[in-house]
Amino acid sequence: MPDQEVKTQWAEANRRVLGELAELSMTAARETNDLLANLQRASLDTLRAQLTAWLRWQSLWPETLINLLRWYQQALQKGVETTQRAAELAGDHARELGQGADRAHAAAEQMGELVQEALSNSASRMREAARRVA
Repeated sequence: MPDQEVKTQWAEANRRVLGELAELSMTAARETNDLLANLQRASLDTLRAQLTAWLRWQSLWPETLINLLRWYQQALQKGVETTQRAAELAGDHARELGQGADRAHAAAEQMGELVQEALSNSASRMREAARRVA
């Protein structure tokens, strides 16, 4: 009979640990999905910004024939604006990566604590079962 109780305790511990690991896997999958969606959005924003910059450059070409200095000034201004926007997008991208990593780390820590708790409880129950047998 005590052997059956020990097996039951081990089965319960395994069930809880596997449940926590499954939850961690689902959390990691959700975080990965969110991160990929954010990266895709950032890539589309970058592509849109590049296309807009290219169209602006195309619209500035006729200006070169009329006023070269004004064209140069506008081209420089647009180049600076495009660079600033690219830097903002890169910063947003880095922030998203950092936040995703922080969320994944917090989830892993929480699941680790829950697994440790499950194993500790199971060990306590097994010690109690062993004391009752002895």
